[in-house]
Amino acid sequence: MKTFAVTHQGLAKHENQDVYLVKNFENGSLLLAVADGLGGEAGGKWAADMAVASLDDFKPESQVVETHFEELMQAAKQRIMEAVKKEPDLEGMGTTMTAAFVRNGITYWAHVGDSRLYLFRGHEIHQITEDDTMAGFLLSEGQITKDEARIHPGSKFLFQCIGGCGEFEVHIGHFEVHEGDILVLSTDGLHDEVSEEKIVSILGSGIDIKQEAEALVCAALDAGGKDNIALVLAEV
Repeated sequence: MKTFAVTHQGLAKHENQDVYLVKNFENGSLLLAVADGLGGEAGGKWAADMAVASLDDFKPESQVVETHFEELMQAAKQRIMEAVKKEPDLEGMGTTMTAAFVRNGITYWAHVGDSRLYLFRGHEIHQITEDDTMAGFLLSEGQITKDEARIHPGSKFLFQCIGGCGEFEVHIGHFEVHEGDILVLSTDGLHDEVSEEKIVSILGSGIDIKQEAEALVCAALDAGGKDNIALVLAEV
């Protein structure tokens, strides 16, 4: 699989709290993740880093991948809360995380927060994850459209995260991938700024995956670049 990942501070933030992970294993499997820290500049970056670092313990031979993801994300929460105990000024820090593991034609995924996993196939894009936000809930209930959800005030109201949001439920799932598919993992600094139509036009343009990623980031910046961005593309 071809992969390319990029992160950008955006045009309005003083620090970049969004991080990504791309890890290839010897058996040909692939681990991907993005995380978006929250809870103050120092705390948010630390929380995102700790969440992604929890995937250092990922075992590619696991036969219960989704459960394995859940265990690692819960372990990340414990590490974050232990850090808060040592430094109370970090109270409230947390992070979103979306992770995907590709092995033998199957993508297993796990998700908390409002970062996203998309599947681009045949010039169509499918949002796999649902946002843990008020806007995400309204969208799932059919009360607003996807375009309305992007600009809805409730898009910034997180129901759950890893860390300072309290207890959380990890959303999990899996699906088959085919040759030519592209997996897209993004934080909200990208998908809140760039419409699905624009994402489809870039991913279907025929340029290489690095150029696609750079074009997506440029589109987010052209739209205002109000938040940090992390983006991972993986082409089967």
